[in-house]
Formats: sequence, C-alpha cells, structure tokens
Amino acid sequence: MAPTPSPTLRQCLDGKRNNLDFIRFVAAAGVIFSHAFPLGQGLGTLDPLERFSHRQSTVGQLCVAVFLMISGVLIAQSQERASSLGSYLWARALRIFPGLGVMLLASVFLLGPAMTELPLGAYFQSSETYLYLLRNFTLYQSQWTLPGVFHGNAFPNAVNGSLWSLKFEVGFYLLVAGLGAARLLRGWVVLAGWALAVVVPFVPHVGPRLHLWPELYLYFGGGMALYLLRDKVRMSPWVACGCFAVLVLTAWLGGFRYAVGSCGVYAVMYLAFVPSRLARFGRYGDFSYGVYIYAFPVQQLVVALMGGRMAPMLDAALALPVVMALAVLSWHLVEKRALRLKSSPPALLVRLFPERVRAT
Repeated sequence: MAPTPSPTLRQCLDGKRNNLDFIRFVAAAGVIFSHAFPLGQGLGTLDPLERFSHRQSTVGQLCVAVFLMISGVLIAQSQERASSLGSYLWARALRIFPGLGVMLLASVFLLGPAMTELPLGAYFQSSETYLYLLRNFTLYQSQWTLPGVFHGNAFPNAVNGSLWSLKFEVGFYLLVAGLGAARLLRGWVVLAGWALAVVVPFVPHVGPRLHLWPELYLYFGGGMALYLLRDKVRMSPWVACGCFAVLVLTAWLGGFRYAVGSCGVYAVMYLAFVPSRLARFGRYGDFSYGVYIYAFPVQQLVVALMGGRMAPMLDAALALPVVMALAVLSWHLVEKRALRLKSSPPALLVRLFPERVRAT
C-alpha cells in the first residue's frame, strides 16, 4: 500500500485546529528572554543564540521573524477573505492600534510619573513626554525615551525598545493591501520580491537606505509565498527535519537570515499544524501581542527597582508574571472588544473602498 501523502498547506489551513496561538506566545516570551540580557547587564551582553550564531541573530530577532512569518501567511489569507479593501484595512488597524494606544497612555501617565527622576512638573511640561505618545502611536518615528525615566538602568533611558517592529508590520499590511488592489497578490510576484530582498542590501547607496525592510521582507514575504503556493506545498515531516538542520548549520556557518526566511517559514508552519493539545492554547485569548508590547517597560521597571542591574534570568522570571497579567487585561478589556468592531468599518472606508476583493 502506497504511503499516505502529507497534507497540503491548504488542507492544514482549512482545518479548525492549529498551534499558532501557542507559537506566537512562545515567540513573545522569547523576546522577554532575549531582552533580559542587555536590559539586565547592559548593551553588548549577548544572549545564547547571539553567541552561537556569531552575532547573526539574537533570540529576540528570531522571535520577531517568527511573528512576521506567521503574519505573512495569515495577512495574505485575511486580504483574500475580506469583503473589501476597506474591511481589510479596518481589521488590521483594530489589531494594532487600540492595544498600542492604551499601553502608550499607561506608559506616559502612569509609568513615567512614577519612575522619572525629574520633578513631576518638569516631566509634564516637557514636549518629549507628549511626543513619545504621538510618535509611537502614529509609528512615524520611534521614540524610546521619556524624560528622566530609567536613566540609571544598565540599558539606560529606553522605555519600550520593542515598538520598532510595529511600523514594519503595518508597512507590510499596506503592501498586501496594495498588491491585492492591483491584483498582484500572486506567488510569482511575492517570490520575485523575496529574491529582490536578498540582492538589494548589497547594492551600493541603495541597500543601506532601506534599513531593515529587505531583511524583514524575507520573513513576511516567505510567509506570503508559502500561503499563495499552499496547494502545492505539502507539510512533510522529512522536509521539516531538513529545514531544522539547515537552520542549525547556517546559524553556525553563516547565511542564517536567508535560511530563516525560507526554511524557517516552512518549519514554523509545519509545527503549527502538528496535532497536539496545544491547539487549545488560545481558547482563553490571544495574549501574544500584549506580552510583546508590555514586556520591555515591565522588564526595565524590574531592573530599576532592583538597583539598575541584575541577572538576566531573574529579570525575565520576575517580569513574566506581571507582563502576563497586563497582556490578559489588554486582551479582555481592549483588544478583544476592539476586534468586535471588525464587521463595522467606518463609512469613509466603505466609500473609499467599496469594491469586493477578489481571491487570487
């Protein structure tokens, strides 16, 4: 009897059970673990993956890549299923901005006044206090500092260094919207973009100006490509094992980011659909976003309360329960309630984008 072929990615995505919520939570927790090293001991302190990979990647950077891989798959799926471009944009905005806004308000008006070394009057009179809120909410220009906050920490002044990735995430949402509107959300287009992202960083005077966009597209674009080729891609355990081997080898020998953007995407999607009890992990809520946006300031707070410097693992252990509590509150009080509005986009978006989005 011939062996049963491995399921295609489409068949896996059409199923009702997956481990994506658990994987995203592990990735968010991995960022806490990774940040604990520089936050606890200062800039230049290497985490285990950074040492093993000869500084090709930190655990935190790998975890951000995992977020982007999963987003590439799910956002492409979301765009195809949305009734209109306006509905798609509204759903994406609701996923990012309500939780972000509340976290920033808490940082500026609760954490900042409690921890600033300045007199409260000087803190609230500083334009930097309000620019922190404006710049980080609009994602126009990341601002890590609040006046006088965490000045004595081992990693000084930074309030929330995790927010840098959000503008890239939103930028990729808009990229998918543009490709969908132009009827170009197709496998060959995304793969051509992936190949371009490999080459562009080596082009003089061009690559440096693009900052992290090409590298991060390797991960998001890899996820998109896998989704768009879902009828042809089979989730084989043997291929997954080969992908894990490539990741380990390239972490040691070089070329890790390219392996993550290709083999890593396959490996993550394979793990996402391995049958397990972890498929029920998200039944109480999706806490990964809350963990991600609250972890950095909580870890900095813990370090400040412990004298400004501490063992990395102690910082992570003390911060995690607090971060989890905040993430649960963020989900149930803010994010979940905001997402209930997905089916009611503003009238302006409906007028601007009335047409239905066709499946590719």
